[in-house]
Order: sequence, then structure tokens, then C-alpha cells
Amino acid sequence: MEEEIRNEISESKAEDELVFLTPMEVSKIIGCSVQAARELFYREDFPTIKVGKNLKVMKSAFIDWCRERRV
Repeated sequence: MEEEIRNEISESKAEDELVFLTPMEVSKIIGCSVQAARELFYREDFPTIKVGKNLKVMKSAFIDWCRERRV
């Protein structure tokens, strides 16, 4: 029983790590304009991933970036 719970937890973590956010989703999360979110994606310290012509950020990397930038 405990092993099943551990497996479910590790599977959900793996699924969360593979979620990607777009500039529009980031703008909704942090409460800024889409243009301001797009500008974040071009910063050197922002963990951007380019997929074709689209810019994305891994959800887990975005959360880590936000934690590091917290004042």
C-alpha cells in the first residue's frame, strides 16, 4: 500500500516537470501584460525553451526561477 502511494507521488512529480508554459500563461500567473511576459522570455537568466518559433518555459523551472528572484 505504501509503495503504491510512493509510486503515485513520483509519477505526479514527473508529470508536473513536463508541463510547459507559454508567455500568455506566465502573464496570467504573475499578473502582467503578455508583452511584459514575452520580454521575460528573452532575459538571459530566464529558463526559456524554444520550440520551433514558440517560446516556452518548463513549469518547474519557472517556479524555481521565481523562488530565486523573490525579494
